[in-house]
Amino acid sequence: MNLSTVLGELLAASDDATASVEAARRKASEMLRESRERLAADREVRLTAARAQAKAIVESARQSAELEAAHITDMGVRGRQKMKERFEQAAPEIVRTMAIEVAARFGPQAR
Repeated sequence: MNLSTVLGELLAASDDATASVEAARRKASEMLRESRERLAADREVRLTAARAQAKAIVESARQSAELEAAHITDMGVRGRQKMKERFEQAAPEIVRTMAIEVAARFGPQAR
């Protein structure tokens, strides 16, 4: 073996090493890019699921609020109806009693 053969072998080995390093860098860069893409896709899936869950919670709360409002309105209507019925039952007796009291108060003085 002579010096120029050894030098040629060393240069070839250096070129091979440089090519291997570059290939490894490209591979690492590709792996990093793929990992980032997978993470971004996973994050998007999670965000989509979280949005859907939040939408379902808000919709459920809205429906509950509507049901509660309808229940309160119904209770108010029934309460007013009961007051009206009680008034209709009690009013004639109250008016009669007041009329008797007024007649008794002013009846003898009018004579």
